[in-house]
Amino acid sequence: MLSSNISLIVLFAVLGLVFGSFGTVIISRVPAGRHLGGRSRCPRCTHVLGAVELVPLFSYLLLRGRCRHCSRSISVFYPLLELASALLFVLAFFIGSTPLPSLLLAFSLWLLLLIAVIDARTQTIHDALNVSFLLFSVAYVVVLGRLHMAGPLLFIFFFGVQWLLSRGRWVGSGDILLGAGIGFLLGGWEKALLCLGLAYMLGAAAAIFLLATKRATRKSRIPFGPFLAIATLLMVVAGNEMLRMLVPGLL
Repeated sequence: MLSSNISLIVLFAVLGLVFGSFGTVIISRVPAGRHLGGRSRCPRCTHVLGAVELVPLFSYLLLRGRCRHCSRSISVFYPLLELASALLFVLAFFIGSTPLPSLLLAFSLWLLLLIAVIDARTQTIHDALNVSFLLFSVAYVVVLGRLHMAGPLLFIFFFGVQWLLSRGRWVGSGDILLGAGIGFLLGGWEKALLCLGLAYMLGAAAAIFLLATKRATRKSRIPFGPFLAIATLLMVVAGNEMLRMLVPGLL
């Protein structure tokens, strides 16, 4: 039993690294409107990368963070995203009850990571990733037999009202779709409401820090997706415990 669990943990970690590597391609190409097909290239000299340069995480360590062709440094962003994806996949393995829901949760969290990073970089949320996240979230809760509508409806109402009142200036339609996916993933309205509260508190803290350090002004736009993603992850990991502390006897 222990050996099989270790094998599955290793498998999930490897899958996380592989999809983390693919995620770097998505993050760099999707916002630019580029096709996902084609060979990967060095971002510095555009040299087509060989097999030894494409092994997730290990290629970066082996080449000491430099292109084998031009010797210029490669951003640490690439191995960090691969490592983050691997950690999310392993985390999903421990949260899920069996391999199938664990795998569905892993892909949900991986897509949420990509959405958050792209939003942080470009302040855009792409429908293709949103729809994929929504489908994996629904599949995860259906497999577990925990499909609830209160969570997604709360998010849709919350962001939908803002979208209507501001005519898309406060939030975009992508936020509504993202909120629906998060709502399905979390389930009940209690977790959804706490998730929103956490996200806004995290966003406010970040805004205060950026203003205090003069890295932003009052007119600066701060993407909300990353804070929503962090709050969602916290709720997935410890949502029940947090609710019990805040409202004893609720669960």
